Amino acid sequence: MILPEDCIKEILEHLAEDKKSLYKCLFANRLFCKCVVPILWRDPWSEYFSRESFWTRDPWSEYFSRTNYWTILGKTIIKCFPREIKQSLSKKIFLNPSLLQQPLFIYVSYIQSISESAIDTLNENVFEDYGRRYFQLLKDEFWSLFMKQCFKIKFLCLPTMNLFKYPGSRNFLSSLSTLECYPNTSPAIFIELSKNVHTLKRLVISVNHHNLKYIETLILSQKNLEELSFSSYKYPFPFRTFRKIIYGSGKYPILFKNQNTIGRLSQSLRVLEFYRQICLPSQNISSFINLTELSINYSSAPPLNEENDKILEHVSLPKLEILTLKNVNRNNLDIYAKLIDNTRNSLKVIDIYFNEDNPMLSLESIEYYLNVIKTKCPDIEILPIWLIPEIPLSILECLLESCSKVKKIIIYILNSNSLLDTVLAKPILYLLALKSSMMLNDIRLIGRWSFSNLDIQEFFELWKGMKRTPLKFKFDNNIFSQYIIKICEFYHRQGIINRGIINYTTPYKYC
Repeated sequence: MILPEDCIKEILEHLAEDKKSLYKCLFANRLFCKCVVPILWRDPWSEYFSRESFWTRDPWSEYFSRTNYWTILGKTIIKCFPREIKQSLSKKIFLNPSLLQQPLFIYVSYIQSISESAIDTLNENVFEDYGRRYFQLLKDEFWSLFMKQCFKIKFLCLPTMNLFKYPGSRNFLSSLSTLECYPNTSPAIFIELSKNVHTLKRLVISVNHHNLKYIETLILSQKNLEELSFSSYKYPFPFRTFRKIIYGSGKYPILFKNQNTIGRLSQSLRVLEFYRQICLPSQNISSFINLTELSINYSSAPPLNEENDKILEHVSLPKLEILTLKNVNRNNLDIYAKLIDNTRNSLKVIDIYFNEDNPMLSLESIEYYLNVIKTKCPDIEILPIWLIPEIPLSILECLLESCSKVKKIIIYILNSNSLLDTVLAKPILYLLALKSSMMLNDIRLIGRWSFSNLDIQEFFELWKGMKRTPLKFKFDNNIFSQYIIKICEFYHRQGIINRGIINYTTPYKYC
């Protein structure tokens, strides 16, 4: 039986994230090759970014691997140049005769994601022998090729040059859904974008005092903008000047002056992200009544976090499902709990990561947070919890019984400053096994926990006796124990443990 081409395409689509398997399918037969090439070439640059961390591999091996990848990729793209362009280039720089041949596929026609950094990297790796002499010429040729051949561009990181000087730029941008703009984007580019691009679903943009009104113009020109991501520009002038520019003379930012902007976004916006600082007042954020995801990351932020958090205290988002707060202050947990309290039983994911330099949490703030979760988050699926020794276990037990849909729980134990302090994990493990949601399959205990091999064995037996799904876990233990490792290996073979890590000096992994 021979499957129809449509069925093969549908099957291969499910392997879109598994590049290794797709590469193997290239060599199965002609039909498979025809179906695989468009999938692999949607975002050919992602292979560069998806590799393992530089520090987890041999640095020299990683360097040559990446260089070789970009060289091969670049030469394949050069083959896609029109014959007259290749002949013209060969008069200035040496091109291997094999590059003058026409490729089996017009590979670039399948590309859906382009950035200036990707094109610069192509240039540097394919034509490195020519230095900077022809760099701009080759860069222009690459962009011109993409403008003429790429018909389904979905993602674009806006380059520093005027993209609209290239013939075909308007057709090139006709199906764009994600656009990233940065501080050096000129007002003229924003104006051209507003005139020619109306299909954006996601806009990532850096805010500075030069582009505020042009951002609004671009937003108003979109038909159904669903995601907005703002980052504040790293200003080269003093902090007081920065504060005056972004916040004006009043307490709140001055990003949106046109009320039509808020009205338009209140209907379409689903995702709102802030990087480094919040650049909208609470009343504007609360106007986005259909918002389902709010993300804030203070990474590398100027010291405005206290004022930013005060904005959050007055935000009300009735349909919020995902809340992500990165590098935030522990001593403002009350404010984050208030933000959660202002939702209407809709939250499913809470992802809060505290700045490690912050002080300990108070008993009152933890209790308030846990009580809000218990009363306002019946559908919570991913939940972080912070515990101190003073928190009664009855509060945790009541919380676990209330969260009947939780799938992943992260429990941070906050000890005193003594490095020798640990907290007994046994009663926590007991509650997790017997009182938590039957949907729970991911447990992470972070901090200085203390448990014995018998404690862990009893926990796994309870988990097995409750006929729960296989467990992914991460446990910290300050004392190395070969007995604990053997017990975990046993239950891993039994299928009770799916995967996980026990942290000693060197983490012990189950995959």
